[in-house]
Amino acid sequence: MSAIFERRSVRSFLPKSVEPDKIERLLRAGFEAPSAHNRRPWEFVVISARKDLDAIAEMSPYAKMCTEAAAAIIPCANLSLSLGGNAAPEDTWWIQDLAAATENILLQIVEEGLGGVWLGWYPDKARIDALSSRFGIPSYIVPFSVIALGYPAKSAPKADRFNASRVHYGAWD
Repeated sequence: MSAIFERRSVRSFLPKSVEPDKIERLLRAGFEAPSAHNRRPWEFVVISARKDLDAIAEMSPYAKMCTEAAAAIIPCANLSLSLGGNAAPEDTWWIQDLAAATENILLQIVEEGLGGVWLGWYPDKARIDALSSRFGIPSYIVPFSVIALGYPAKSAPKADRFNASRVHYGAWD
């Protein structure tokens, strides 16, 4: 559980590439996420070209750290694999599936001695369209998030985020 307590959002990176074996372990962690009815609707796009990372930074005001990141992983939902096997608006279990995959990758980032940050993409249509257009993502695939990653430029302070006042045993008190 140490990765859970050590994980922090890292937004500043050293100018050093991430080894392919580490990227593969991050992806393997994403594939191990729990999934509604075991549909596993995820697909991942790995970005490492500087021009592409810089382009992602321009797609969202919250993605500027991509200009320093060594790589980015884009967890995407393949709606043809989601519960119901279609793009029905009410079929939103894939959102939980992709959130779990994203978190798994973030936890593995800690295990690899890297830093990363979860950038919200879904449900912002402009961001989704920009990413899909840039990287040729088909219409039945929905970019859910972007994970900017690399070697951290500095260590993030640890914090105890437990809040007992938000825990309710047996019923809401």
